[in-house]
Amino acid sequence: MSEVTARLEHARQLGYCARGMRRWFEGRERTWAEFVEQGVPAEWLRASGDAMAVRVAQQAEQAATQEPDQ
Repeated sequence: MSEVTARLEHARQLGYCARGMRRWFEGRERTWAEFVEQGVPAEWLRASGDAMAVRVAQQAEQAATQEPDQ
């Protein structure tokens, strides 16, 4: 599988609120704006070790396996 991109839609599917997600991105290598506009690598979220971020990565990976190859 190629690199999976985690997007705001994946976090929303888990019921995460924008305020908390925006706060989580403060002071990190990737920005909230980047996440909203284009997504971030799921592997980067996983590497954070944060349980909620790992769930977003998993959600994105699950969605990617369900998408037809283009």
